[in-house]
Amino acid sequence: MIQELFLAFIQAATEFLPISSSGHLALIFNIISEPDLFFITMLHLASLFAVLIFTRREIKKLLTFDKKYRKLWIYLIIATIPAALFGYLFKSTIESSFESLLFLGFAFLFTGGILFFTKYTQNYTKLNWKNSLFVGLFQVIALFPGISRSGMTISSGLFSGLRKEDAVKFSFLLFIPLSLGAFVLEFGQAYFNTTLVYSFLLTFVLSLIFLNLLYFIVKKGKFWWFSIYCFVLGIVTLVLHFFS
Repeated sequence: MIQELFLAFIQAATEFLPISSSGHLALIFNIISEPDLFFITMLHLASLFAVLIFTRREIKKLLTFDKKYRKLWIYLIIATIPAALFGYLFKSTIESSFESLLFLGFAFLFTGGILFFTKYTQNYTKLNWKNSLFVGLFQVIALFPGISRSGMTISSGLFSGLRKEDAVKFSFLLFIPLSLGAFVLEFGQAYFNTTLVYSFLLTFVLSLIFLNLLYFIVKKGKFWWFSIYCFVLGIVTLVLHFFS
C-alpha cells in the first residue's frame, strides 16, 4: 500500500503543476514495476473531482447556460475534439509510450522548452474559437507521458495572448472531458480494493492543494520556473535509459 500511496502523492503533486503526472508515474512504473493503467486512470479521476470543486462557479454557470458562458461551451468542445479523436484512434500507441524511458526523457525536455518560453508571453486577447483550437492541438501532444497536459494547455493559452487567469481556468475545464474519456477507455480493466480507495482519497485532497498553488504561481508570472525541473528530470531520465 505504501507504494500506491506514494504514487497517489506523485499524481496529486504533478497533475496540475506543469511537470507531467503521467510522465512521473510512467517513470516510476518503469523502475519498479509494470504500468497499471487503470490505477493511473483512477488517480486522474480523483484529480478530476478536485477540479470540479475548484471550478464549481464556472461549471454552475455552464450548466445553467448563463449568457456570458454560452460561447465557452463551444470553445470547450472545439478544444476537446482533437485530443478525444487522437486518444481514441491511437490508444495503443499512447499506452506503449509509457514503457520507454528514452521517450520519457525527450518528452520532459520538450515540456521544459515549452514552459521556458512562457516567460516572454503577453496578454492581449480574449478566448475565441481560434485560440481554443490552438490549445486543443497542444492538448493532443500532452496525451503522451512526460508532456504535461496543464503545461501544454496553459502555455498555449498564454502563447495565444490569453490572460493568465483565463488560461488556467480554461485548462482546468478542459481536464474534465479528457479525464472522463480516459476513464471510459480504461474501464474494461477495472478492479476494486481498499488500497485503490485510500490512494483515490489522498489524490483528491492533495490535488485541491496543488490546484490553488498552481493558480497562485501563474498569476505571479512564474510559470516558466517549472521548466528548470523538467530539464533536469529529462536529463536524469535519459541517463537512466542509457545506463540501465
